[in-house]
Amino acid sequence: MNNLFSEIFGCYYRVVQEIVNKAPLSEIEVQKIIRENGFAESCFYILPMLQELPFIEKKGDKYYSLLENKIKLPLTNIEKSWLKAISLDERFSLLSKEFDGSLLDGISPLYDQKFFKYYDRYSDGDNFSDISYIRYFHKINKAMDNRNVIKVIYRSPKNDKITIGHYIPLKFEFSSKDNKFRFYSARIRNGCVDDYVCLNMCRILDVRASNENFEGVLDLEKYIEKFEMEEPVIVEVYDKRNAIERFMVEFSSYKKYSEFDRLTNTCKTKIFYRKTEELEILIKLLSFGPVLRVLGPERFLRLFLYRVQKQEELLEGILN
Repeated sequence: MNNLFSEIFGCYYRVVQEIVNKAPLSEIEVQKIIRENGFAESCFYILPMLQELPFIEKKGDKYYSLLENKIKLPLTNIEKSWLKAISLDERFSLLSKEFDGSLLDGISPLYDQKFFKYYDRYSDGDNFSDISYIRYFHKINKAMDNRNVIKVIYRSPKNDKITIGHYIPLKFEFSSKDNKFRFYSARIRNGCVDDYVCLNMCRILDVRASNENFEGVLDLEKYIEKFEMEEPVIVEVYDKRNAIERFMVEFSSYKKYSEFDRLTNTCKTKIFYRKTEELEILIKLLSFGPVLRVLGPERFLRLFLYRVQKQEELLEGILN
């Protein structure tokens, strides 16, 4: 633990690192860095200290670094242990194409993947270790970064029909309930946006270069908004068994507005979601049990009560 709380990871060290790495800087620029990264009184201590450091030199109104390379903080043992743990996640290879695992040889993971138990998750999730899946993911990710058009050969969920289209990938999305990746993209036809679509990674048969070009403006958010439900789900969460904190973590990826009532110790929240996410929202809300109450809208409330009744019937059938 001493490595975790070493002083070289403290505020003043990080401020000096920022100054050295960005030098040469004027005194005004140095003060700005100190104010943004330090404390209110930091300028009184750090500015005089810079005059005494052997690797910083002041000439006139400019500070210069005397180091050949930039300063890089070393990883602590606990940071290495955390990296080792996440590198063992089956999805890690999708997001870390050039990661050298040998750098963590001999490091014990901070936690084991078997410690996690997932409930209310479908069993037919994506095969993240499949070589083709990884290759397609990297190609799509590269096209996403560069806003390039790619040709995608795709197996449609309707009658397994094979389609070929030209797309500009825009945004990945991961469903915890489905354990699947999908991505939003603009379908390009004759140099224009034909439509915005969402494709499942597991249904991709091949990704190739495209002869299509597109120079216009893309508006993914406008496309996503048209799938949002007209009314948000309104819930009330009671401040029991750490429920409010758990609720905020569980729904951190959703757009929402919350108000906390100190008199009743309850949190009232409006959750905005898309039609395709309704079942996932429903399952998550049910998992909170008696510490959460659904207030509306009426249609969602009826759906919620129906699921509760079905669970009661199922439980009675098991007990009897």
